[in-house]
Amino acid sequence: MRLSRLATLVVLGSLAVLIGTTSASAAEPRSGGSRASSTTIVAPTVVISPDPQRDLYVGTGGLVVPASNWRGPDAGRSEAAACTDCEWRVTVLCTKTEAAAGQCRTVHVGCPVGTTPVRIWLRHPGQDWAVVGETCQGPTPPSTLADVGRAIRDRAEAALPPLLAGAEPADGGLVGVPVLFRTGQPATGIRGADLSVLGLAVRLDARVRWHWTYGDGSQTWTSTPGGRWPDLSVSHTYRTAVHTTATVVSVWRGQYVVEGLGPFAVPAPLLTQQQQVAVVVRAAHAHLVG
Repeated sequence: MRLSRLATLVVLGSLAVLIGTTSASAAEPRSGGSRASSTTIVAPTVVISPDPQRDLYVGTGGLVVPASNWRGPDAGRSEAAACTDCEWRVTVLCTKTEAAAGQCRTVHVGCPVGTTPVRIWLRHPGQDWAVVGETCQGPTPPSTLADVGRAIRDRAEAALPPLLAGAEPADGGLVGVPVLFRTGQPATGIRGADLSVLGLAVRLDARVRWHWTYGDGSQTWTSTPGGRWPDLSVSHTYRTAVHTTATVVSVWRGQYVVEGLGPFAVPAPLLTQQQQVAVVVRAAHAHLVG
């Protein structure tokens, strides 16, 4: 069945479903269905299926299904999230018409009030549709891995430890004597931060490296944050007297686990922070004493 644009409100039991827009092609996991006129409108990440009798949602890319109320092998839920080039469908186990006809007596509901028992279908490129499990669908559309990734990136940027760059000696260094630099950030980065989004439980890990440019043409990458005296792990020796500015950029690479699935990389671009530090280096002068 080729999915196309519709604009119809369908009431399925107590669930109101808005028929949405898609330009993707998908084969039916069952017989029947309707056909609508073609359209060139680009599909959103999640769209409503044009068959309200069975399909609630269809889409492409990784589908993130919450761990609660999941019925089926854990591998099925992991597969649905990890397969970014798959098509997926969320279909009701029992339609309103079937329920009225008494055809759903064997359906085990067991879902919280306000949710609908559904079946999750998955199709890999070039393969047939397959059921990977069942769950309880709430009133909001399901989330894709792309949805979660975008939300996580926004939250992760706000969760980064502040960059508090500094240099010693604070009142200026001497030619030929190392100047010490620091970032004021933890060497361990971020571990297990709770950044839950879209009603989904998310844990974030992020590691960091720092890029220093010292204002005299020299630069370096480091995996240590530096520190105050006597920490020489991040230092630079200036060969001439200078009034300059050193610049440090923190570059973070993050990954997250959502509802026990993953880890998945935080989407590009990389998270960065930047700060400058004024540096004064004076020539050393000898003084005759005594």
